Amino acid sequence: MGFGDVKFMGALGLYFGITNIITISLMAFLFAAVISVFLLVTKIKKKSEYIPFGPFIVIACFISILVPFEYIFITLAKIFTLGMY
Repeated sequence: MGFGDVKFMGALGLYFGITNIITISLMAFLFAAVISVFLLVTKIKKKSEYIPFGPFIVIACFISILVPFEYIFITLAKIFTLGMY
């Protein structure tokens, strides 16, 4: 993650607040992981190529704006606790 992403997340944190920025970062990391694995398995991207993280942050921000926080929190809790929540 480059320093531009850190500044971008800092600015978003000032706008969204601490609870929403945590969910945004978790969603962005989750989307980035799933899509990056897909790109590497299908050999669209090579291991030596960079995959930018900014678009995943933007997608997570739009989802955070459009979907209520409670739904996002419950979904992320079920994903990261493997359904134990």
